[in-house]
Amino acid sequence: MFKNVLVIDDHAAVNHGIVQTLKNNTNIHQVAFTQYCEDAYIKFQKAQQDGNPFDLVILDLTFKEDHHKQRIKTGLDLIKLLRNKQPDIKIIMYSVEDRKTKIQTIIDNYSINGFISKGRHGLKELLEAIPNVWNNTLYTSKALNLSNQNNVFEIDDIDIVILQELSKGTSQKEIAEKFQLKNSKINSLSSIEKKINKLKIHFKAKNTIHLVAIGKDLGII
Repeated sequence: MFKNVLVIDDHAAVNHGIVQTLKNNTNIHQVAFTQYCEDAYIKFQKAQQDGNPFDLVILDLTFKEDHHKQRIKTGLDLIKLLRNKQPDIKIIMYSVEDRKTKIQTIIDNYSINGFISKGRHGLKELLEAIPNVWNNTLYTSKALNLSNQNNVFEIDDIDIVILQELSKGTSQKEIAEKFQLKNSKINSLSSIEKKINKLKIHFKAKNTIHLVAIGKDLGII
């Protein structure tokens, strides 16, 4: 089972709640916590240097800014750094985020091991998640119902490339030409337009600029 856990949430009460839940209901007794991603990364690096690395991180997705200026501003920014230094570290996200598409995107793109919804059953589900994550099984809050694929809009690699190109200011015609050079099956202007319209409809984007903004907010681009 996990031996050394790091908890990161900008609310002190949430941190203490998680820490006490772990200490009272599991065999995990080494639990560090902080309210800042920057401080979390420092603790992470020191634990590695001391030969006692964290094997589980529980963190929020977003962090409110205050007088402490932070270079690492979000949970996703921190995950990138942790994965770069310790690829096998287990990560559980504990957040109020409930948009299924965004959650599925985070799971797919950041390889997190669990996603727990903050709320009435959050701590109980966190305890359920820990042994699952230890056994390499993805755990997500039941209320999210991510197993129901009908509720999750699947974004493929072509969608992501199109959004990335749009964010660079590339025209739809230029995007089609780039796909033609790659011999992609999606290579006509009309097929690119259909892809973009499908994304606009799903994300309820008013226009292409709005669609790109949503894509960035979701962490897709």
